[in-house]
Amino acid sequence: MWRYARGRGPDQIRIVMSVPSPIEYVETLAQALDSDDYATAESVMSVDVEYVIGDKTLIGPQAIVTSYKTASEMAHLIFDAVAYDHDIVSSDDPTFFRIDYSDILTIDDETLTHMAVQHVRAKPRRGVVHITNVDVPGERARVDAFLERHGRSRDG
Repeated sequence: MWRYARGRGPDQIRIVMSVPSPIEYVETLAQALDSDDYATAESVMSVDVEYVIGDKTLIGPQAIVTSYKTASEMAHLIFDAVAYDHDIVSSDDPTFFRIDYSDILTIDDETLTHMAVQHVRAKPRRGVVHITNVDVPGERARVDAFLERHGRSRDG
């Protein structure tokens, strides 16, 4: 992010780089993922960002973005319509946030809102440095039951 600032003289203008705050990195990440904008999501991740999902740890923006993209592509194949939304919850630690994602999944005329949670740490000048996917109890079973009611499965 760039902004213009006046120098000491009346005709002087200098360009100053404005460093995004941790919440700005996290908000940009969440918005990018909601809109399947993977280039923007990747741009706010540090080069050594870690993503813990289940018993796997992915390292680096490219591996993480590939994981997000694969999951979204699969959802778009399985469901008739998919939309994403989020809320960000801050903590006492200014670098730590919880993102509550809502995946709005539709088959035929029925819609299910699936809840997903991620803990995210971001640092000034580095961006998002760590993401942990948190399993929300009962959510996987709710999605599976929804799919079964409509004769579908996670396998497409």
